[in-house]
Amino acid sequence: NMDQVEQFRSTYKNNPYLPDVMIKEIESLELKNPKYYKIYGLGEYAPNEKAVFSNFQILENFPVHELVGFGMDFGFSQDPTTLIAVHKHHDMLYVRELMYERGLTTTDIIRRLESLNIGKTEIWADSAEPRLINELHGRGLNIVLSTKGTGSVTGGISLMSEYEIIIDKNSKNLIKEFNNYAWLDKTNRSIPIDAWNHGIDAIRYYITKVLDNPHMGKYYIS
Repeated sequence: NMDQVEQFRSTYKNNPYLPDVMIKEIESLELKNPKYYKIYGLGEYAPNEKAVFSNFQILENFPVHELVGFGMDFGFSQDPTTLIAVHKHHDMLYVRELMYERGLTTTDIIRRLESLNIGKTEIWADSAEPRLINELHGRGLNIVLSTKGTGSVTGGISLMSEYEIIIDKNSKNLIKEFNNYAWLDKTNRSIPIDAWNHGIDAIRYYITKVLDNPHMGKYYIS
């Protein structure tokens, strides 16, 4: 009986532990994406009719198949630096976030990468940071500059949409992205909103260049 049910709605303002950077990100949605602001700012329910991806599921026991490689996207203050491991198994992609942090310096990034024992496995990274990529490459990491250009985003999305994407249940930030990454216009699926995409961009950088390469090596994450 719904008459006997009490409903309570809270918002980000009720969370005293929320970092300032997240508060700013939520409040910026009021102008940038009013529908998202209704959800994340005002706590109202609204179905995501403009979702870019529906071909994904979350898996509790994440298997380790042949490792295709890594994708990486750089951020600093509001945007996180991300590193995503991508596995391929038949027509499925298994993805797992290994790094999703804000405020990392070059030294921090190097330490994180070295601690993961990646070895010589390829990391395809954000081409907007060539100096940083050169520094990482100089430390012995097999980091490669991704190529951006007209159609690169929608082309990557199209390729990702050809696979069933399995997300490791512990990849909390990546799960949020797949649930929230949306088209600007639900009737014209050509321009995605530039938000909730830092881990997704990292995946896209890699698979658009390497996924169908029959000569890729076989590596595993420990």
